[in-house]
Amino acid sequence: MSVSRWVHFIQKNRYVQECLLNQKKDTSSLSSLVDFPMSQSDCIKLGTGFEKVLRDIILSYNMLSNLKGKNMKGVREKDHLFCDDSAKVIYFAELKGNINLDTEKSHSTCQKCLDIVNELSDTHQGYTIEWCLVACRYTTLSEISRTLCQKYQSIHPHLMGVNEYLALLKIPEEFSQDDLKQFVNDLATEMFTLKKNS
Repeated sequence: MSVSRWVHFIQKNRYVQECLLNQKKDTSSLSSLVDFPMSQSDCIKLGTGFEKVLRDIILSYNMLSNLKGKNMKGVREKDHLFCDDSAKVIYFAELKGNINLDTEKSHSTCQKCLDIVNELSDTHQGYTIEWCLVACRYTTLSEISRTLCQKYQSIHPHLMGVNEYLALLKIPEEFSQDDLKQFVNDLATEMFTLKKNS
């Protein structure tokens, strides 16, 4: 897989361009792939940037329409929401840069996913709802520890790595572990480059 052909999505994404560097780093998240220090707030921004750039990449395949509108008060936020009208399929994904959450937060994440799936079933009758919780730090589910997977047992088999998510969307691409590390470093460098702070 040639990640370099997707660099322009990183360079053009508005959210990515507006991010600035903060020096501390949480090593238990997606940011653990980044080769320079980052703060907790930057790690959160990195996860958001990953979510937004991955959306741009998915939409570049022109087979799905983006149903995600602006976030509104009182409406559950959906990280990714796509539609394939010809196949009558709605794709929903919750993306997490760090799935190593405490029991209460992992439970509420699972419940949020299940609640959104129920809402989508009501609002898109006649459509199949395909959904997942994407652990962005991992290329495949097999890389995730059994302990972490058990926290999400209530939504098994909907916990996925990035490659499984792309496969769900019928996108014929996949990341090696080295590809994912390079992609995340390219993203973080573009988001938090020191030249933008001066």
